[in-house]
Amino acid sequence: MRAGATFAGGAVRSRAGEFGGDKPPRSRILVVDDENGPRQALRMLLNEDHEVRLASSVREALKALDAGPFQLIITDVRMPERSGVDLLRAVKEAYPGIEVIILTGYGQLETAMKAVEYGAFAYLEKPFDNDAMLKQVDAALRRFYYERNRRALEELALEANRFETLGRVVSGLIHDLGTPLSVIGSQVELLCMRPSAEGAGKRLETMRSQIGLCTEIVRRTMNFLRERPDTFAQLSLNDVVTSCLAVGRPLLRGQRVAVSEDLDPHMPPVLGDFVLVRQAVLNLVTNACYAMAEQKKPQKIVIRTWHDESTASLSVKDTGPGIAQVERNKIFDTFYSTKAEQGTGLGLAVVQNVMRRHRGVVQLADTTGRGAEFILSFPVATRRKGY
Repeated sequence: MRAGATFAGGAVRSRAGEFGGDKPPRSRILVVDDENGPRQALRMLLNEDHEVRLASSVREALKALDAGPFQLIITDVRMPERSGVDLLRAVKEAYPGIEVIILTGYGQLETAMKAVEYGAFAYLEKPFDNDAMLKQVDAALRRFYYERNRRALEELALEANRFETLGRVVSGLIHDLGTPLSVIGSQVELLCMRPSAEGAGKRLETMRSQIGLCTEIVRRTMNFLRERPDTFAQLSLNDVVTSCLAVGRPLLRGQRVAVSEDLDPHMPPVLGDFVLVRQAVLNLVTNACYAMAEQKKPQKIVIRTWHDESTASLSVKDTGPGIAQVERNKIFDTFYSTKAEQGTGLGLAVVQNVMRRHRGVVQLADTTGRGAEFILSFPVATRRKGY
């Protein structure tokens, strides 16, 4: 980020940004400064290509944000009552997609650099150079639209992955219903052949228990389908593991994959969406099963949970062939798959998206020998306002 020289020199000029050679979309920019001169100067500089709104305080800026969407905010650091850094924090909490450029006067450089750490796109010293400002505005808007498109692609990937999971759930439902229905059918046949034979009561009891099993299987599946994402609350990663293994049981049993659990009994809660976190863990379990599908024994998955003072972690480790070094930097890309035409490339991209939503990280651990281990790390739930 480079500071400008002077604003006063030359006439006010505007130019289109470098959006792949095309004129950028007309964006909404909010300029926040308690001094009228800089506000009007920025309005004149940017108004030809963008819709510019002005605010003289953080309070006015927040009201403007509530009234309509903005793609970029340009704010002075030093203002009465609340500073530009206060505005930055509020914006990144409530509207994390909006880019923010900080304007700073002489002697405020350290504050401006701190603001960049808080999520500001850039800082410019006052008085600023027109060309430097226009370049930063173009770059900030370019990143805004890139990030918006990336998030939209991630949403599509998540929805597609939900349908993929739904297929596995329904397939598991059909598979699980097969056995009890077969038992019920055979008992009905015997009763039809010899309705008054001794032991009819026992057969009826067997049928009743199998019907109860069918009901439980359907209930469990319907509960899975009814759950809706985007509901953040305190949850236990151990509960996520238990639910995930229940949903994934048909795949694990069909492939004869042995699962061992090493769950920390004192896990602190994390703040998140139970359905999305389970989706991420289920994707890791499914990927592990696919990785081991072509090999003979051992086919084993180890799921661990542990924590430290600030982080709660969960890992899924398999005994498959592992991941080649050349692929390790690509596996989290949307639509990238190591399974060629058999894979959708959504599983790990969805995991990364889920972890980003939860302010956590997913890592591929360095493992010796065969196998791959993925680690999900979440911040421990706190009572911090706004999270």
